[in-house]
Parts: sequence; C-alpha cells; structure tokens
Amino acid sequence: MTWPLHVANAIYLVSYAVKEIFWLRFVSVFASLLTVGALLHMDHTPHDLLTWQLVFFTINLARFVQLVHERRPVMLPRDARRLAASTFRELRPRELLRLLAVGETVDHAAGARVVQQGEPLAHLAVVVDGTARVELADRRTVELAHGAFIGELSYLTGKPPAADVVAATALRVVRWPADALRAFLVANPDTRTQVQLVLGSDLATKLRGRA
Repeated sequence: MTWPLHVANAIYLVSYAVKEIFWLRFVSVFASLLTVGALLHMDHTPHDLLTWQLVFFTINLARFVQLVHERRPVMLPRDARRLAASTFRELRPRELLRLLAVGETVDHAAGARVVQQGEPLAHLAVVVDGTARVELADRRTVELAHGAFIGELSYLTGKPPAADVVAATALRVVRWPADALRAFLVANPDTRTQVQLVLGSDLATKLRGRA
C-alpha cells in the first residue's frame, strides 16, 4: 500500500511553494501524518525509518500548535493598547506584551526630575501619559509627549545624558532596565529589529526638532 506515501510526497512538494510559516507547518503536519500512517500499514517497515518520521511529525505538530496559540486574539491593557496604536505599531500583541513585561510602569509627579544630566542612566523609558520636558544647556526646552522615548541616546551610546528631563505634568512611563532590555532583544531578534527602527525614528525626529 504505497499510494499514501505518494500522496504524502506530493504534499511535501506543495509545501516547498508555501511561504507563510503557519500554512507551511499545517501542510507539513498533514504530510507527516500520512507518511506515518502509510509506514504503520506496510510490512517490514524499518524501525529507524518509522522513528524518524514520528520525530518529524512531533516537531511539526508542536510548532503548529504553538503558532495557533500565538495567533489567538490577545486583550491588551489600556497602556499597551495606546503604545500599540502609536509607537509599536509593527509588533504583534504577544510580542508587545512580552516586551512590556521586561519593564515596569512608573508614575512621576509633576516637577519630578526623571533624568539627571551627566549621571549614568541605567534605563530606557517611553511616555505613556502626561508630558516631560527636556532642559537643554542653551536654556531651550523640548516637550516629550505620549510615545516619545526618554534616555534613548544614552541607551544607544552608553554615555551619560546631556540634558535634564523633568516631568512637566503628572507623568506615566514604561521603563526598562537597559541590561535586561538588551538581553531580551538579543533573544528576540524580530522584536529587536522593530525596537531599533522605532528608536532610530524617535531620535531622528528629536534631532530635526532641535536643528
């Protein structure tokens, strides 16, 4: 009874043309299932061959189940929803939740100093609610509102901040410890790419505004 094997191989052939990983896993699981079923019904099937097919089937099935789980709708809390709609538009909800879980939400009273010029800065923050004020050396000020980063230049260069940052109003930020954030992004390259793009865009906008 070899026809199931021919069908399975035909499905494997189709899978080479599938670009979307979800459907690639789905097709691979179906083809693996047919292959295992055919081998179980054949006489004198080599034990090693059947074992390897079971391994392939198990791996593909596990990854497919994981993909199904990751695609389930996710309810984002309010702060996460706002950041998803403004700053992290390219991150999937689960990616955003994992990123936010590395940090913490911190509230600052109006007038509180958030960043001290010249002092090492061990975290990166993004404004969720309220506004902050960057106090430059030439007495100019720059306002940071929702979605703007605080301390991104220090995070990227490792140098102490060149300006003070003060809470202009009651201020809520998400703040990540720099070392923990770097470690997380190294382990999640897709998220790292998106965060780097967002940081670069934010920094470019600020530099244009100061020119």
